[in-house]
Amino acid sequence: MLAFIFTVMKKILILLSMICVAIVFALVAGSVTGALRLYHIPTITNEPAIKKGEYIMVSNIKTPQPFNFLVITSAYADSLQATYMPDTKPGSRFVYRLCGMPGDIVEMKNGILWVNNKNFDEELNLKNQFSISNADYAQIKEEDKEISEDQFLPAASADSTIVTFEKTVLKKYQHAVKFIPHIIKDTSSAFAWMRDRPYWTTDNFGPLAIPSDCYFVLGDNRHNAQDSRYIGFINKHDIKGVLLNK
Repeated sequence: MLAFIFTVMKKILILLSMICVAIVFALVAGSVTGALRLYHIPTITNEPAIKKGEYIMVSNIKTPQPFNFLVITSAYADSLQATYMPDTKPGSRFVYRLCGMPGDIVEMKNGILWVNNKNFDEELNLKNQFSISNADYAQIKEEDKEISEDQFLPAASADSTIVTFEKTVLKKYQHAVKFIPHIIKDTSSAFAWMRDRPYWTTDNFGPLAIPSDCYFVLGDNRHNAQDSRYIGFINKHDIKGVLLNK
């Protein structure tokens, strides 16, 4: 009886070892070819859909479609064109949501994205900035204030505060709290790559036609993402994969 149990356990261990070897081989082969890669997310750019610290699976086999998250390369050392991520180099990879396909017309009106005259943001749980009175802010529960590290910014005035909240929180408090969209009016940074559109801003731009073999991407955390508004169109050859688990 013991010999039989030992034989069965040995076969099970051999089978499990073969499965583990096959999985490791598939992951290595997938990483080399780009068919299956694992990435770690270091930023809050796409919260709440993709959390900082999360792992994502990406494949270059899947065809990019609207609303997909894409892994892209950038000519910049980082998406801010700054130094907050000193280990990154030109050609580093970033993740953004695909919002505009070749031939599409994109337009942002007071923080809401329209694609071919349809509200692209309507079904998405995005994060945006809002001005809120200090009295109203005191009504929000602590657990909702601590959704992520970027939810609170310095007071806009003695009586109000700029906050970053996702749509689910807005719905929770919409009957008790007045949220005023914080619309960025600065024209010095967004669309600097389009010299003939000096009046376009982060929250108001377009209509903009997407050229062939180009794509337009945005981060879900709209005021914490240096996306196509800042780095321009994404060329087809700069798309390295599509997320599989989002």
